[in-house]
Parts: sequence; structure tokens; C-alpha cells
Amino acid sequence: MEPVLKLRRHVSLLVLCAAVLLPSPAEAQRLTVDALLLRIYTEPNPQLYTMTADFRADFTLSLATGKFNVRAAGTMVESRAAMGEPKKRKADVTRLDLPLMLRPFSSSIRKVVTDLIEVEQKPGEVLPVHDVFIAEERLDGRYLLGGVRRDIVTQTMKRYNQTSGLDDNDARRAIARWLWSPTQRASIVRPGPGPYMLTALVDENGLIHQLILAYDWGQVGNRITFATIGGRSFWREVISDTTSEVAGIGRVDGHMVMQVTNHCLNCPPR
Repeated sequence: MEPVLKLRRHVSLLVLCAAVLLPSPAEAQRLTVDALLLRIYTEPNPQLYTMTADFRADFTLSLATGKFNVRAAGTMVESRAAMGEPKKRKADVTRLDLPLMLRPFSSSIRKVVTDLIEVEQKPGEVLPVHDVFIAEERLDGRYLLGGVRRDIVTQTMKRYNQTSGLDDNDARRAIARWLWSPTQRASIVRPGPGPYMLTALVDENGLIHQLILAYDWGQVGNRITFATIGGRSFWREVISDTTSEVAGIGRVDGHMVMQVTNHCLNCPPR
């Protein structure tokens, strides 16, 4: 092996060992990452409820044939039908303004709009398959979380003979932090149906205000502003970047800005 290559390998090993041995900044945080994850997974208000609201959304859709602006409006219902059950959303699009070229595909685009409201990436589906750590504690009481898919962390630890730490959460999170750093991210890109890396902004109550998922073909994510009504948090504004396959069109990349108004908790059906 050439001396330069040996030196580079030794430097990489030293950096990796330091990442494992040095204490993570999360250890000094007011809340640990385990405490935050527990709050994310735990529903603080598991009781039954129904919330109705109006929404309006502006979309920029990027297709193979160009970019198009779409506007939608309607009503939505968020509810929990039984104690402890997951909440569900139902959207009814009452207005859909489409450019002339997209009008033949109105049904497909209407489904894209409703799916953006009704189908939400659940934290319990994506976070457990990542080694998650606290990257930063913000002054506003929010926490920036980073995460790298667990199989990638395992592969890295085996590559650098760190197998003794495979079942050590602190060691795994130290490696994940190193891999998540800007200088290493290009090395962890992996194909597959799931994301290889995530970034999330969470408050001390476990409410996720932003979630970004990184795939080998790009990133998707959302940023949410909440309204508090009756002690519960509901969408007030959602900014989202998504990718979907639309029947008759193909791949559609979308940027959405949605405003939710006229919230009404446990009101009679409209």
C-alpha cells in the first residue's frame, strides 16, 4: 500500500475512534435523545376528538414537460375514533384550479392533493430504523435531530473493526453523527425504498416541526407550523416537498404551501 494511502486510512481510523470515544454533546443536553424519542412516540392526548378545518394550497408541480402552478381548496377532518388509536385525516377537495394542459389529469392530481393531507409519514415507521442523535439544541427549546439508517452504521462499524460496540447505543450514535456530518454524507448514499438519512426539528414536547428524508434520488420533507386548540396541536401551515407517480403523467415533483384555517374542535359535522 502506498504511504499516502496508509496515512489516509490511519487518519480516517483516528477520526472514527474519536467519534466513538469522545462524549456526545447530547450527554450534556437538558433532554437526552432517548427522552425526546419517547415523547415523539407517545401521544400526549390519546382521547377521542374530531377537528374540522378549511384549507387552501398552492402547488408548483415539476413534470417532464415543465413546471405548472396548481391551486386547491377544501375541507379537512382530523379525528381519533377510539381511545389510543392513531389519528386520521380526511380531505375533501372542493376546488381545483389547473392549467389547461393538466385538466385531463384532474382526477389523478386531486388524489395527489388528498394524499398529501391524508397520508403522513409516521415517526414510528421511520425513526426506529435509524440511529438518531441530538445534533444541536436550539435557543428556542427545539432540538435538531440527525439520523443514519442502522444498517449503514452497522456496515461502517464492521469495516473499521468496531464490532464490540454494535449493541452500544452511544457508540452507534457517535458513528451516526460522524456519518451524518457534511464531509461524510456522500459516502452513505444508498439505493432502496427507504431513506438513508434524516434530519428533524423537534420541540421539548416531542412535536416534529420539520422532517427531511434523504434518498439516493433526492430529498423530501415538510415544515409545519401548528395552532394549539383545546390543548392539542393542529396544522396551521404546511410547506412540503414531495415526489409521487401520477397516473397518466409519470413522476411529479411537487412543492406545496398549505394554509389551514377555521379550526373547530369537536364541532357538529359541516
